Amino acid sequence: GLLVVACLLYPTGYFGPLSSRIRGLFVKHTKTGNPLVDSVAEHQPANPSMYASYLNLPLDYAILGGIVSLWNRNNGFYFLMLYGFIAEHFSG
Repeated sequence: GLLVVACLLYPTGYFGPLSSRIRGLFVKHTKTGNPLVDSVAEHQPANPSMYASYLNLPLDYAILGGIVSLWNRNNGFYFLMLYGFIAEHFSG
């Protein structure tokens, strides 16, 4: 029954190609140079020097913004500090 239905639907193009998630299980990953893509694709932490390379000035501004925010602590400040800590913990 099921095999007959599959044989009838196959020529119509009903069954599409495998999704990129499924293909990713079988195809070896190649390095892209983007630390976020590489760390997610390989399930390995990113290299800290890559953060400095890709996030040069924004990383400095985030640190300076955190220091300036110390004088105006509110719920937003605590949320950003917690969010930043969690993001740093799971990315490195």
